[in-house]
Amino acid sequence: MKKLVTLFIVFLSINVFSQENYFSGKTNYCTPQKEESKKNFEISFLALKYPKYYGGYTNLLMKVVKEDPGYCDAYFMAGYFFRLQDMHKEALALYYIADSLAQNKAPIFKQNLAIQFMRFGKADKARAKYEEMVKYFPTNPEGFYGIANTSIILSDYDKGLENLKKAEELYQTSGGVNNDVKYMYGMLNCLKGNYEKSLPYLDEVYSTYKKDENYLSLYALAQIKVGKSTNDEKLIKKAKKTYEKIKDKPLVEDISIKLKEEFS
Repeated sequence: MKKLVTLFIVFLSINVFSQENYFSGKTNYCTPQKEESKKNFEISFLALKYPKYYGGYTNLLMKVVKEDPGYCDAYFMAGYFFRLQDMHKEALALYYIADSLAQNKAPIFKQNLAIQFMRFGKADKARAKYEEMVKYFPTNPEGFYGIANTSIILSDYDKGLENLKKAEELYQTSGGVNNDVKYMYGMLNCLKGNYEKSLPYLDEVYSTYKKDENYLSLYALAQIKVGKSTNDEKLIKKAKKTYEKIKDKPLVEDISIKLKEEFS
């Protein structure tokens, strides 16, 4: 059985509001002591396009941080390359150092550190980093969105919905709201047991997530709950059809138990 953290993983790389400009290579949050350090850091962005060179550039960045230990950006990029190679413990350690050295100047460092904490099931530590983002970067929606994400694990769904609303308002001022936010509304309401509010959101994002088992499990649960409570035979039939697609899949344990109770 999967755990609820699996649902969070869906959202790990969805929003890049605070990252886009950084990966253009134009931003440094710390000043390197050596000119060579900055040159090697800037070159690393070119390597992102060539996975076969990730190992070599990781070694180069590790050499940079050894020779220029106050250069937080080099720590972050070294961690980023480790993450791209699925070396998550190393990425976590380097993100932690980068965030500490940046002294609350780099939202991207906090965001990626929070994501790594979540990979290891440390939702409380991830929440703390997202709360720091809200404190130091109140116009950045990612902190609020991240708090909503951690609510999946911490089960404080009202807090998650409250912060998701704030994130939505900020996203609207910076390019619009995408289906990920709508899905999160549906997910949090479904986990909270408010199936009537959940279903319209899940309906709306069907075309985007129709092949995702986590989404379909929540969708089937919301459909059957609402269908039974309103005696809507058409919706109940639709719920059964949705459930048939996933009933033999390794679903999130808590959701799977509820589905079996409804469809047994």
